[in-house]
Amino acid sequence: MLTDFEHHGNDPEFHITFPLDEETLKNIFDEDWINIIQRPGSETSYHRGNYVDKFVDEDITMILTKNEKPKFHESCLSLDRTKQGERYRENLLKFVANPLAGKRFKRLRAERDIKSEGDFPIDVNEEGDGATYIIQNYITRKGLRTNLVKDKLLNELNKITRPDSNFSGIDVQRDDNNKWEIYLEEATKGPVALSRSGSGLKTIILLLIYTILIPDKEDKKLSDYIFAFEELENNLHPSLQRRLLLYLRDTAVREHTHIFLTTHSNVVIDLFSNDPNAQIYHITHDGDKAFSNPVMTYPEKSWILDDLDIRASDLLQSNGVIWVEGPSDRLYINRWIELWSEDIKLREGAHYQCIFYGGRLLSHLSAETSEDDRQDLINILSTNRNSAILIDSDKKYRSDKINSTKRRICEEIKTIDGICWITKGKEIENYIPKSAIDSLAEFYGTNVENKLELYGVFDEYLKQIDPGKKGRKKFPRDKVSFAQEIRPYLNKENCESIMDLDSRMNELVARIKRWNALDNAK
Repeated sequence: MLTDFEHHGNDPEFHITFPLDEETLKNIFDEDWINIIQRPGSETSYHRGNYVDKFVDEDITMILTKNEKPKFHESCLSLDRTKQGERYRENLLKFVANPLAGKRFKRLRAERDIKSEGDFPIDVNEEGDGATYIIQNYITRKGLRTNLVKDKLLNELNKITRPDSNFSGIDVQRDDNNKWEIYLEEATKGPVALSRSGSGLKTIILLLIYTILIPDKEDKKLSDYIFAFEELENNLHPSLQRRLLLYLRDTAVREHTHIFLTTHSNVVIDLFSNDPNAQIYHITHDGDKAFSNPVMTYPEKSWILDDLDIRASDLLQSNGVIWVEGPSDRLYINRWIELWSEDIKLREGAHYQCIFYGGRLLSHLSAETSEDDRQDLINILSTNRNSAILIDSDKKYRSDKINSTKRRICEEIKTIDGICWITKGKEIENYIPKSAIDSLAEFYGTNVENKLELYGVFDEYLKQIDPGKKGRKKFPRDKVSFAQEIRPYLNKENCESIMDLDSRMNELVARIKRWNALDNAK
């Protein structure tokens, strides 16, 4: 996997850190090994417990280079320098599998292109050379599966490029220099040579070659590969970036493969910052060494944006914005959008963005578009022209009236063809079905007797729920924790009959599709 480059005259190293538990250590120690070893002339004792505690606290770091077998980092050697300790470490190296063993490494550089090529054999390389040759082979040579190009590659290409482009065919022809050229056909344009197309389209085709054709040619599964793609955002506008990245993300999860991306794009950071299947690393350089640090917290994400000189105004590039009162509202709305858009799988960060306004700040917002806008209000259109807003009614009784601020916002946003959703019950939590709450309560070893009423106060409702059996995790009592825990128990079957939720979600999902020009997408 390691490439042939050096740093300060040394081979590159991978430091892989992992913890060891009692079960793992049982596999490396002799069955008859006594629990305590006393080194002659020493007061120090060594036993399984020492190893477990030490390794769990500090972890083990193994070093992998291209020319050497795995070895322990120096920090791991101080645990036990006896011959017996050395023997146990050797056993450990045999037992612990190298996670990179057997993997094929495929890299695509930032400087890439697809050019016309001759008949001479050439493998696809990091700059894109060989791309035309492999497609030409799959289309023209007997014994290769032509449908992988004509059907699968073309279909995946259209999923990524629609609605900007929709290709009806892909083929190869010889040019004036007797070289093969890839042609893509559109209904309104006819066949167009790929060499006359933008580099963004070439990037997409290269990625499809990497994930579809190369594994087939090498008779390998995608899980046998580790991919490294550099700066895919080059010459791709934000919405096309999102669709391409979602294709890669879904492919990686479905096929159990690993993809490394290098990027300067805030679109990539936004899309993957909250994805449980992704990890963002911030790479810095002090002039001598490069440092890679995992990004785990909000400030660390902000530092990345500062380094990339990303401004808050980049929200303008989002296809649409949903204004919600707080973090728990965002969790519910994202879950419902996921359930009501199963055909396309709309996602936050790719097709829309949620922004918090905070209940008390609502009075400071406006959707007015005239030149006489009130200067003391924040115009939500200055954030994004496509907007929807979710507002808690805060009604305590059916006869209560919606306050003047909420009515004003609703009237203003409708004039610019936005969506204003004022909850039918008191707040968004009143849409949660009792069956989902019962399922969550059962998981925590407790039960919920009462149903949350239409205008019931959710905070008080949570306080009435028994915390659960002793020795088990307590039932979540705050809104955000509860929202995170209840999400898996929310499904379309138990939610769509709750008040006006089905009609509201159908309206919102249809509008998000329109923001993304997916109205007629299949």
